[in-house]
Amino acid sequence: MIKFSLPSNYNDNTLVLMVQTPRTLYVYWDLSPNQRAALAAKKKLQLRLNVVNRGVYRSFDIKPSWDSFYITGVEPGLAYYCDIIINNGDDEIYPVIYSNTVSAPVERPPIPLGGTVTSGFWGAGEYATREDAWTSYSSGEFYKE
Repeated sequence: MIKFSLPSNYNDNTLVLMVQTPRTLYVYWDLSPNQRAALAAKKKLQLRLNVVNRGVYRSFDIKPSWDSFYITGVEPGLAYYCDIIINNGDDEIYPVIYSNTVSAPVERPPIPLGGTVTSGFWGAGEYATREDAWTSYSSGEFYKE
């Protein structure tokens, strides 16, 4: 039997944004060795999360050796994309690479116009009003409640 192993990277210079939950996004990137070396020589490297048609939502300082990042606390229901930039200060920003666009889903289905929701059940948890927190249960625990 012939064994094949997957490479640790593909040297594609790619930035990919994915939705994990309505409030958590995951971004990963693959940079060529030449690109990583060039970025390592720069003053400040940042990953920016942008809201489509609104601009920068948050910025994170990153290291050239990193290859992924979780972004928590995003607003559900908005469309996002990421970019990696070089920030040399004094408003000198140089974009390096852009990601795809994703839409974070809403946490709850919308209430129909002129209607009410007759059941408090949606998904595998219950919505708590305290700081818009989401409480999740296993299915066994949920039915004990």
